[in-house]
Amino acid sequence: MQKKLMYGLALAAIAGGAFVACGSGDVSGVTSEDKGNVFVYDSSYYVGRVETATNACASDAECAKKANNTVIEESSSSSEITEPGSSSAAVTSSASTEKSSSSAVINFSSASTSSSSTVVSSSSVEIQDDGTVNGTCAPVPATINKGESTTWTFTQVTPAGMAGITAGAQAAYDWSMPSSTEGTANGTGLKKTTATYTESGSYSATLVVDGNTVTCSALQVNGAAITGCSCTADAETVDIAGATATASWKVTGCTSDATITGFAWSAGVTGSDNTGSMTVSAKGDVTPTVTVSNAEGTKQEVTCGTVKVTDSSAPEYEILKANDLVTLPKAGSYTISMGATNPGGCQIWCTSATGESWSASVNGGAATSGTYHAAIEGVSASDCSGTMSLELTGATSEVKCGANWW
Repeated sequence: MQKKLMYGLALAAIAGGAFVACGSGDVSGVTSEDKGNVFVYDSSYYVGRVETATNACASDAECAKKANNTVIEESSSSSEITEPGSSSAAVTSSASTEKSSSSAVINFSSASTSSSSTVVSSSSVEIQDDGTVNGTCAPVPATINKGESTTWTFTQVTPAGMAGITAGAQAAYDWSMPSSTEGTANGTGLKKTTATYTESGSYSATLVVDGNTVTCSALQVNGAAITGCSCTADAETVDIAGATATASWKVTGCTSDATITGFAWSAGVTGSDNTGSMTVSAKGDVTPTVTVSNAEGTKQEVTCGTVKVTDSSAPEYEILKANDLVTLPKAGSYTISMGATNPGGCQIWCTSATGESWSASVNGGAATSGTYHAAIEGVSASDCSGTMSLELTGATSEVKCGANWW
């Protein structure tokens, strides 16, 4: 399409140059000897033709006089050009040409193009080759209570390869919002419209932009509120020990004026009413969600407690020599490989550079509190060999821990 348009514009410019070269004699049209198709690909050819006409006029006294005192306009020159090898593609242009003694200025006032694969309309909305609108529609906010309002909002996007296919004027927007108080809305450039809902449930809306339909994402309208829900893990840490383990959660404390009707657990969690479980096989943190529903269509998402998955067969940290240190990033459960062999005694300590309060326990033993530095109490000789589990709480920054044995 760009090649066709360039062909038409260049030909109009050549015509403008011919009118400027206004000495005696006839103005000849482009012939086969001029190789007229060359400037479709070579812009320097077009520039050369204009320069030749300008120089010819400057060397002719009568033409130069006219050029200095006259503005020559071709106000409605219309040409329909069929590109070689194309049976129907057409380019129509209208050009205005101005000439001074030193330069030629060519202003193209309008150019419209059409083809079978691209739609250009009089709207500000970009249209894909298949005629669909490039944009998304969503309610803001996406969850409200019954009796409240949301704003349905259209957001225009520009997909790859579609840059520049836009039109100048604003489009006609026609909104349909079933079950809302307003029902419909329309207007030029109406990219946003407000709707009120008096009944709970899930609703959508559609937008027609210059005949192209956009389906909006869903709106959730809640009825009676659901409050007080808590989702806690049965164990904050599980050890897969080179295989798998089960993490589990339970929802409690939910209250509502309407009957609680269901619990929908996030992907990967097997739910049974208010309890959920997941088989885990890799180290990391697992934090599922559960959506609680009631008889009035209210949906309340609840975030569950995080379960830390460890693997004692592949410790995260190592203290292989007496007085070695490991740096723990913050509070959490850590697996540490210890290097002692049949030690007669063991001492483990932790220290914080910030002086904040923390506490630590080893292999499920009693917790010891500290600030800058403290030795962990209740440590036995066997804790310095094999794999040690260290539980660190309260720390929001790095804590270094070390061990000594004899």
